Parts: sequence; structure tokens; C-alpha cells
Amino acid sequence: MGDAVPVSDEDAVRAEILSSATEDLHGVWEAWWIANRLFPTLRLSARLSLAEQALSSLVAGGLVTISRGSWDSQVAMPAEDVRELLREYDTWVASDKADLTFFEATPTGREAYGLPADA
Repeated sequence: MGDAVPVSDEDAVRAEILSSATEDLHGVWEAWWIANRLFPTLRLSARLSLAEQALSSLVAGGLVTISRGSWDSQVAMPAEDVRELLREYDTWVASDKADLTFFEATPTGREAYGLPADA
């Protein structure tokens, strides 16, 4: 029982984001909501930072893709552009504007989560 490996805050957020990403397309702001739900007593900026770091890590690991567009049509963003994109205010705010930012699992991400890659 005492052999449990401690999980960092970022690891916890990353796991929840990947779980959500395997289900459907999500707005990037929902990653922030995950951090808010998991760590409501942290400073607001710390929760945003956790979400940003977790998404960046998932993209770097090839587990999640980031795209821009509308709910009906998105364009995948190159991984090298994601860091800058995640530092923009508009990325983290849900709005009625045409250009929103989304995340979803890659086939590799689905497999890492234990699901078939082709769902």
C-alpha cells in the first residue's frame, strides 16, 4: 500500500485532458476548466499554467492535436506553433468568434489511453 507513486499536479491535469480528448473534440478552454475542477484552491494563474503545460506536453508527446476553426470545421496547427498559440488570451476564452482553438486525441493518444486508435 505504501508503494503508490506520487502524481504531480501537471500529471493529474494531463491525465484528465487526455481522457476528455479521447471522447470528442474539446475547446482548449475546457483544459483550464479541468485544472479549475481538480485544483480549485490554487491561484487562477497557476491553474491556467497547469492547463497550458499539460496541453503542451500532450502535443509534444504526439498524444493530442491542437486545431483552429469552428465546431464544424477545424485546421490542425503545426506542433511547433502550439506553444505560442497557448500563450494567446483568445485561445483560452470561449466565445462566438469564428476562430476557436480545440484539442482532441491522436490515434497514438487513444492507444496510450487504452482505446483503439481508429475510433
